[in-house]
Amino acid sequence: MEHNKLIFSKVPTLRFSEFAEQWEQKTFDETFSILSNNTLSRAELNYENGNYKNIHYGDVLIKFSAFIDVSSPDVPYINDENSSSKLDNILLQDGDIIIADTAEDFTVGKATEVENIDESKVVSGLHTIPCRPKIKFSPRYLGYYVNSPAYHNQLIPFIQGVKVCSISKALIKKTFVSFPSLSEQTKIANFLSYLDKKIETQNKIISDLKVLKKELCRKLFNSSHCDKTIEIRQVADIYGGYAFNSKAYISEGKYKIVTIGNVTGDKYISGDYNRIDILPDNIQEQQILNNGDILISLTGNVGRISIVDGDNYLLNQRVAKLNVKNNLIKAYIYQYLSNSSFEKDMSNAGQGAAQKNIKNEDILSYNICIPTSQTYLEKIDGLLSTYDKLIANEERFLLNLNLQKSFLLNAMFI
Repeated sequence: MEHNKLIFSKVPTLRFSEFAEQWEQKTFDETFSILSNNTLSRAELNYENGNYKNIHYGDVLIKFSAFIDVSSPDVPYINDENSSSKLDNILLQDGDIIIADTAEDFTVGKATEVENIDESKVVSGLHTIPCRPKIKFSPRYLGYYVNSPAYHNQLIPFIQGVKVCSISKALIKKTFVSFPSLSEQTKIANFLSYLDKKIETQNKIISDLKVLKKELCRKLFNSSHCDKTIEIRQVADIYGGYAFNSKAYISEGKYKIVTIGNVTGDKYISGDYNRIDILPDNIQEQQILNNGDILISLTGNVGRISIVDGDNYLLNQRVAKLNVKNNLIKAYIYQYLSNSSFEKDMSNAGQGAAQKNIKNEDILSYNICIPTSQTYLEKIDGLLSTYDKLIANEERFLLNLNLQKSFLLNAMFI
């Protein structure tokens, strides 16, 4: 790409039917003025009170979406001892864009559009590049545009660093900004905002269902319903994983290797997997996973529990497989451990400075409250399985909404 001349299609691939005009393109310098920021660390901020609010790059990357409502309590204040009237010279306005210039990966360059400032005094903080439009844009258009692949892909060639990625003001100035008429900007922003509202509502539905399930578990697992307390070893065995040779990994292998990173604490394992095509000669039968196997992380975020969902998965070292022969008790143990204080208890039992580790014995010796009534076990399994199915259905709908948004961000901008 020649950065003094960006070749681009003058209309997006997906567009509202009432618009036919070509889009306009300007250089970053023609579009924005770069403002000043401060370099205050997290230690110099608080969430209680202050005269100035501060937008930190970590919040841009993780906490906030394409927009930041500065009236939100999630935006921290600057400690009074770090406040100064000099900050009045760098106050933000509605419609300003804040770019995070540092990240651990290619999310560097993520940006957020400022809104709802009203009478608040807000400044841009550490590792941010605050930008003010020189021309008029419809509210929220820029927030969506600068986070779209059409714009972010321009930044990728300019990203520097390996362990920590960064991008400079000088290199950002080599990018281009494309936009349609104000009326089309408004239509795009309103449509995507509507979709974001649906995503927000769907997240709330899932969160509420999980809270309801947790409360139900608290009542079902109450000791008054249990006949006895046993150690896990009395109903289950535990198996460790295989030490795979990374030189054997291939991109399209038949077998997926489950590591601690895949055991997230969600019901099912997830994420990216290293793969192999040929099983090692000395791999044990118990290290070849089956659908429904219960896995527990032994290192890092110890005590996380997830279930294998499918076939052709292999157990990696530092992940334990809990082998429960009775399927009804197996279902109960999964629900009990994933909805109790098990993860917290394992974290407390963990040893190590840089990262925690637990042993098989920590799990096997863990006490669980278990009813002996087959009828009560079946009741618990039925109730909690119903909640799991409801949550899974709502999460699938949320995934579809996010996929729709991803598609639209890719297709509606140039």
